[in-house]
Amino acid sequence: MSSEEKIEETQQQQQESVPVKELLLKVQLPSFFNVGDDYLTIPSSYEENIADLKQALNIIVLCRNLTNYSILIKGIDIIENFGELITFEQIISHFELDKQEEQEEQGQEREISELKIVIKEKSYNLASIYEQISRFREVIGLHYIDRLSNDIGSCGGVSKFNGIQLDDIKPKEAKKEESTEKEQQEKEELSISKEEVSKISDFAKQFISDSFDGNDFTKLTKFDDINGKVKIPIKSLTISQWSPVPPFQQAKGDLLYLSLQTLEHETFNITCHFSGFFVNKSSTINFNPTIKINEKGKFNKSYLLYDLVCQLSPLFSKTIAENEINLSDSTKYPETYLLPGNSFPAYPWLVNEKDLQNVPDLSRSQLSSLINGVDGADYIKDWNNDIQSIKELPTTTVQERIIREKLIQKSLFEFNKTATETAINIIKGNIPPLNPDESSDKFIYLRNGIFYSSGTSTVNGFENTGGEEASRYVASKDLTGIKLINRHDIRGISSLVTCIVDYMGKRVVCQAPVPGILDTPVITSPTTDAEGKNEAEEPESEPVEKVVYGLSSDGSRILEDKSFEEPLKQIGDFFHLKPHKVQLSSSSSGDDVKTESNLVVSKDTKGLKGTDGRKYVIDLYRTTPRDIEFIEQHFKLDDDHQETSYPHGEALIRHEAVNEWWRRKVAVLFKKETEQLEKEGKLLDKNQDQDQENKPQIAIPTDQVVFNPDAFSSDNENEIEQDREEVREISKFIKEKLIEEFLDEIKDQVIPFDGQQLTDVLHRSGINMRYLGYVAERLVVKKEKHLVDLEELIKENEAKAEKKREEEKEKEEKEATESEDKKEKKEDKEDAEKEEAEAEEEVPTKATYQLTLANYSTLHRIIIQEMISRSVKHILRNLTKSLPSYLISTAIAHFHNCLFGGAINPTPKVDFIDEIYKNFCSKSDLESFIKLTHDDVIKLVSKEVFSRFRYKLSSNWINTIQLPQLFREIAFKYGIQWKSQNYPFTKEEFELQNNQNKETPTQIQIIETKSSKKSKKKTQTQVITEKSIQRSSIFIADDIIGFIPIIKDSSYKSTIVEEIYSNARSHLVQGNKEMGMALFNELLAINESIYGKVNPETAKFYNLVAQVYQELGYDIEAALIGRKAVILCERSCGFDSYDTITAYMNSAYYESSNEQYLNSLKLYKEAMNTWSLVYGKDHPTLINTLTNLSESLLKIKAYDSALELLQEALEITKKLNGEISEITGFIYYRIANIVVTLNKFKESKELFDKAYDIFMKLLGPDDSMTKQVAKYVSSVGLYVEYLKRQQQQQQQETQKKSKTKTKAAPVNNIATTSTSTTKNGKKSKKNNTPPQSNPEIANQSIDEILRFIEGKPSGSKKSNKKK
Repeated sequence: MSSEEKIEETQQQQQESVPVKELLLKVQLPSFFNVGDDYLTIPSSYEENIADLKQALNIIVLCRNLTNYSILIKGIDIIENFGELITFEQIISHFELDKQEEQEEQGQEREISELKIVIKEKSYNLASIYEQISRFREVIGLHYIDRLSNDIGSCGGVSKFNGIQLDDIKPKEAKKEESTEKEQQEKEELSISKEEVSKISDFAKQFISDSFDGNDFTKLTKFDDINGKVKIPIKSLTISQWSPVPPFQQAKGDLLYLSLQTLEHETFNITCHFSGFFVNKSSTINFNPTIKINEKGKFNKSYLLYDLVCQLSPLFSKTIAENEINLSDSTKYPETYLLPGNSFPAYPWLVNEKDLQNVPDLSRSQLSSLINGVDGADYIKDWNNDIQSIKELPTTTVQERIIREKLIQKSLFEFNKTATETAINIIKGNIPPLNPDESSDKFIYLRNGIFYSSGTSTVNGFENTGGEEASRYVASKDLTGIKLINRHDIRGISSLVTCIVDYMGKRVVCQAPVPGILDTPVITSPTTDAEGKNEAEEPESEPVEKVVYGLSSDGSRILEDKSFEEPLKQIGDFFHLKPHKVQLSSSSSGDDVKTESNLVVSKDTKGLKGTDGRKYVIDLYRTTPRDIEFIEQHFKLDDDHQETSYPHGEALIRHEAVNEWWRRKVAVLFKKETEQLEKEGKLLDKNQDQDQENKPQIAIPTDQVVFNPDAFSSDNENEIEQDREEVREISKFIKEKLIEEFLDEIKDQVIPFDGQQLTDVLHRSGINMRYLGYVAERLVVKKEKHLVDLEELIKENEAKAEKKREEEKEKEEKEATESEDKKEKKEDKEDAEKEEAEAEEEVPTKATYQLTLANYSTLHRIIIQEMISRSVKHILRNLTKSLPSYLISTAIAHFHNCLFGGAINPTPKVDFIDEIYKNFCSKSDLESFIKLTHDDVIKLVSKEVFSRFRYKLSSNWINTIQLPQLFREIAFKYGIQWKSQNYPFTKEEFELQNNQNKETPTQIQIIETKSSKKSKKKTQTQVITEKSIQRSSIFIADDIIGFIPIIKDSSYKSTIVEEIYSNARSHLVQGNKEMGMALFNELLAINESIYGKVNPETAKFYNLVAQVYQELGYDIEAALIGRKAVILCERSCGFDSYDTITAYMNSAYYESSNEQYLNSLKLYKEAMNTWSLVYGKDHPTLINTLTNLSESLLKIKAYDSALELLQEALEITKKLNGEISEITGFIYYRIANIVVTLNKFKESKELFDKAYDIFMKLLGPDDSMTKQVAKYVSSVGLYVEYLKRQQQQQQQETQKKSKTKTKAAPVNNIATTSTSTTKNGKKSKKNNTPPQSNPEIANQSIDEILRFIEGKPSGSKKSNKKK
């Protein structure tokens, strides 16, 4: 089913669905809550279920500690009898609560609005005790510490939003509708207090490139410390030393013993009993689990652990209350401290040491006992069966699909988390392999129901196409195929739950195995001969083949189980695969192996039958064709090209490219079919009626637009030539179409900020990253062509201007011979015709204000940086793959010194390595990185860039790259977390920093071996000493905080969210605003329930919703959601990710729309600081941002600040686009307008002249923009001359009357002494009399000033004629 069909089906389901029936749940709580006869009321609906009720009870403060209870309706335990997924509508129907007693015979139903529910506590068992303890830890905040302690990286999910200190969101002042043009203009110019304008103006001064904090790592990593303000309300709560419960106490109901240390420094021993929790008489040396009763007969016992601790520790309740106050005071946004949902948080590549903490907790080491079940068996899960069962849930209604998506996302993340943690332990060597006798790259592991292997374990299948490199590559492509199948929801065939973990240069592929694939086959009975005697078994029997469809495990035959054809055909249709026959050359017998029928997928895609009865498909990397053009050109196996060859021959085309090729081919077929029907007269005009039944159906033969995935996969000459040509056509399609179109469109697009955004943009366009070198070369060609075209355009327009000047000169000479009356009449006629022509039709300007040159240069720079950082990642991977984990930090730091510190120390020495460490690894492994120098690393990188991207770097490329940005990219690619400090990347910075740090040198601990001289026998002892060292290079090993895994998983974007979003948008487009907004509000809750609050998908969806709200005029709501989107992006995507930068920019725009300009400026400033870190201080986006900011400042009449921003934008655009560019001319034009407002007419004349010169050269003399600027040049020039004459005249009058005191005439009366001449009441065109001066001009708007300069009345209205 296509996405369009799914959207239509979702719309139909939503339209057909009954409106939500509201239901009020009246919940009676257990008696120990002391609420008397009062009910707890919870709003709900008929569609919600018992699981939703339990979730609501977990959130409500009153009953959130309750974990062990039954839900009773009419005395019947609902969970025990019906489960948690039963809806309230089903409950009401089952108990016939919707039928009135007097109408039961008639069967009439009524809609009830209330449902009474009784919550009854249950007796504890050990499992429920564990659950109660876990809930207690969560309520008091220990789960935050648990996450930090068990996290896969440091400082995950940081945010800086609260540090910006924005003002509260306020509604805009209501304004009356104005009618006149002047009143409308006053409405646009906002009334803001002078004090606020002053604040805004002062803050705007920070928007100069020198003030950006891009290279100040310490400033950029000042993250919010919200959780640091939360205190733990107890000292510790641990499982007591007296646990487990001895047999003689089990019969008495004891389940577990705990030890509690309170903030009052008291220790209590607690018995966990089936009836609750109580303080017992045990101590550290005496065991007595009976209840402790004091002299007054009082004892401490409670059904809930939380209530018991409240009784024992007054500071416990007080601290929890203080924590809630501290959280609310620290931030208004819970998104800042909420734990991530179904995703890992974003781990920053720069970590502030002050944020690193390890909170003591004695119970942390006991967590595995609490969360893995009574016997620890909960830790072992059948991941495959759990997730496949969820996928098989019904999807007939929207609600069912939401529940299914929610469970899938939750299960996939739990799988990814478990797999990642185990993979890290495997890489660190903490887990032994199943096959220790084989080489390390062939190790396999089976832990917790997950099968682990290295990314190179399948290297034997790719001996001729790159070996290890090819194996790593196809593992990623296989994961991509799984992800697409999961998203498309293909039924009848199952894919494996998979994720890939790259950690410290090593790769582990994690999969939930096909059920039964690892089992040893059991021989049921021996065979018998014709006489009925048992035949002796052969000593070496062939292994049982598990593959039933596709290429066998040994590659000797092709299997064709007919039961797999139909489900696999869905995959073939989805990926546009062509059914085909395959012929193999058998190496053993020499006979060719042929398929009997057509394979519907690639031979390398295998079908297996699991012991659970399901059909499984594996090895989905061959769902796209090989990029044969690239492979033939760049992958060479011979010795002559081995050094320069592309690393592997398994280069595959992206699915996006194949889909685009398919769409265009189908479009051609559709057009052809339509033209054929038109010729036959079967297509009627749109205005003619036609029966739907008799309406001709346009049948598109999509089976013609397919490709053979096995083409070029072998040297078999029997492959059909047409199949090869189709694959070659798709391969050419990338270079000839996709890349060229991408480069043509990039002129108008926002250029990526960093390598990750560049990767996403290229991948969406269907372009593989191996084409980066080609794209870079094409950019150079495009840039050179643009400059040549620009030069030709300037010459052409200058020629036109010269011709026009000559024509005007001839015209003036001709007019000079005519009489004055004829000239005046002719001028009046021409002016009238000109004004009429301008009023009737104003041709729009040709100016596009594209940042073409800047975009080309910026994109080229980012591509070069991306090629280098990716190459460095591969070099580091090869460098560290054989090193022990404890030496990797040293190797990484040394490599970075060699790469970045060539100007500081071209031959850096490795940090001191303890002698004892050297004994743990081979000498060859150490020397592999110890001997590296700056020149070695530069050559390695240049070689790797050429090998992987077919691009030759210049010899001095390291001097042309932005080093801080490259440093960041490498950290992301390899997964490094560096200490946040300002690293010096130049010799000057290094020397300055060393001089500053002389008083506080770096302290390191080293182990020294010393010989004892006291005894006659020489003995050696090892002594740890601290030494002060002065850095001789940029980095040391201690600068590396740690490493984080790079995780690629099979989770996918929910289709139901996209479908409801499209439905909501369609309602808005149709004008049904109320329905559309209702769907959007509902969709926010659906999205959060599926993904969780702190999740990248939720963050991006908040951005979308904020944009919709802003478009509809809900400025306050847009600003609020925009702020939340920023926080969620920071915490789930990264504080310096391009998603976060975009969120900041959008949020700033929403604040501006809500007329809170200071907030807007603060958000823009934070965005610019971040992208100066990510890219630098001269990204083209900065030009448009500063220009837009200046427009906002003009609205509040902050002219000086607006002028400063435009001048900054001018400097950047001159640097990036050159002096002669449309955007440069436009900024000159805008600056000139502001300068006019500031009464600086002479300066404005110079600026208008520059703008005119640029527009004349680029747009030509006849363009409307050129004419408009020319008009301003003329008017301002005349006014400047007029002011000059006026000044001279005043000086003359002053000299004449210097001996007497006279009052100066008002400026606005000078018109009586003007030199203008009139004839018959009309102005003479020849004299070009300037407009009269106005002392109030500084208080007018720009448009009023320009009207004044042009000699028009200030209140003139525009012509209403059609343009």
